[in-house]
Amino acid sequence: MKLLVKEYLSSLKERGELDAILPDLLSEMGLHVYSRPAVGVRQNGVDLAAVGNDDDGIRKVFLLTVKPGHLKRADWNGTTQSLRPSLDEILDSYIPRRIPRQYTRLPIVICICIGGDVDQNIDSDLADFENRFSKPGLEFQRWDGDRIANMLMSAVLSDRLLPEAARSSFRKAVAMIDEPESSYQYFSEMVELLDRNIGKRQRDLVTFSRQLNLCVWILYVWSRDANNLEAPYRCSELAALWCWKTTSPFLGKNTKPAKDMGSSMMHLIKLHVTIARDLVTIRYLPNANTRDGLSTAVQSRSSTDVNLKMFEVVGRLALTGIWQQFFLERSDELTDEGKAQVEDDLTGYTNGLISILNNNGALRSPIMDSHAIEVNLVCMFLAMRGRYDAIRDWTGQVLPACLFAFHVNSAYPAALSEYEDLAEHPQPREDEDYFRNATAGSTLVPSLVIWQKLTNRDAVFHELSMFLKKELSHCTLQLWVPNESSEQHIYTHSNIHGLALLGLEITDTAEELLDVVFEECRQTQGCFNRLSAIRLGFWPIVLAACRHHRVAIPVHFWRDFDDRKTPESDRNDT
Repeated sequence: MKLLVKEYLSSLKERGELDAILPDLLSEMGLHVYSRPAVGVRQNGVDLAAVGNDDDGIRKVFLLTVKPGHLKRADWNGTTQSLRPSLDEILDSYIPRRIPRQYTRLPIVICICIGGDVDQNIDSDLADFENRFSKPGLEFQRWDGDRIANMLMSAVLSDRLLPEAARSSFRKAVAMIDEPESSYQYFSEMVELLDRNIGKRQRDLVTFSRQLNLCVWILYVWSRDANNLEAPYRCSELAALWCWKTTSPFLGKNTKPAKDMGSSMMHLIKLHVTIARDLVTIRYLPNANTRDGLSTAVQSRSSTDVNLKMFEVVGRLALTGIWQQFFLERSDELTDEGKAQVEDDLTGYTNGLISILNNNGALRSPIMDSHAIEVNLVCMFLAMRGRYDAIRDWTGQVLPACLFAFHVNSAYPAALSEYEDLAEHPQPREDEDYFRNATAGSTLVPSLVIWQKLTNRDAVFHELSMFLKKELSHCTLQLWVPNESSEQHIYTHSNIHGLALLGLEITDTAEELLDVVFEECRQTQGCFNRLSAIRLGFWPIVLAACRHHRVAIPVHFWRDFDDRKTPESDRNDT
């Protein structure tokens, strides 16, 4: 967090930004600010003046001269706006005549405040100046970006870096971390307000991405202290998606703002993965090997609550593993030791996920058709780890369990999304209108069939095929593909987008279904490749957007499994 705050500080200007933060910072530290920045008023080198106790406990006068960014040779001397003339004015004019009478007997500290670092080329010049004029009762302190970042964090003043319009929503988001849904709603409001006030310059987009970084870090640290990572997980994923939507047109370009955006975007994604890793290792995996351990941890008497939460858990775990695998395969910065650590984590995720699938019966009976999203994420991650046996075994249990639920009218997968509707699901089978509406369409059934077929080429679906023709002939089996408008809307879910792949049929062998799906992949590959996350190589962003906004995962993620055979090293130890 310190590095991110320091990076943000280094980008601030002196007037209206850096010197606007410092008065509040000093006040939070217990100092009395008696002179604030003023436009058009001669300040004799002092941008800000305060009085209070220093770190050594002695009451002193603090005279701040503020310079933006990094302090380089050109900023030291040569113009009236340079640091050296400001220091001369403080010594020659401000100290003799401008300090209030009640403070004249106090020791004086001249604080050189810069948002970044002191360049090595002038470090010795500045040190010589400080040594020459230091004496009892007069000292110099350097408040560089590193020190100010520490002050900001220790004073918990980071929310003041936000524009006033977003400040209230962010404070509420932090205050409600023990109520994750409320915290998420306030954080969403803050993100939308920040997005609405973005300027037209690329530098404004850099500021936006850094603000999101700061806010997520603050939320994460406080939530970690409160032992509740639910809110920062959801908020960090939302922030990453909004940041990607805003900065993706510039990512990959060679301009400095574009590089800064890319750096902030990478920081935000890695921060989200860090939060997700903490959530997985602290909350999920410790209960993975206990029979119904996670289901019991939901602490609800409602089977609906347990079902919804369990699919959310495995979806998050799988997506976290996908992100980790993604970074492992593309990172050139990891040492051999670092790669070994990530590989150990991935092995733990894989084994833990399989144990959770085996030990929690709720995961064999999805209540929502949109749980196809979690099914696909789980199967994708296990496929990336080579565990086709686990995919085959799990989907082979879910399909007959769904059929059984339909037969006995017991919480079968329904095309419902509102909690109130799910809590009352299912209604008596005599209500034909309800049944037809609840089963009007399905992405879950074709998803399960495809994964079963990809991991077991000899699989047959005679019973399912007959049931669909007899009892669910009204149900539209469908999958989803992006269209030209998806790039604009998929990351923030700002509008309906994409196209439905209809006309799917399940035959006894399901070979026709595979043919249709892979042909659709080839026909619509252009639209899929034009998604910025795909084009720039950050494809897990699409999966995160689909899971976060409850949009079906594009069929194109199956294309790598076309004609893939189950490995000979297949293990039956799930």
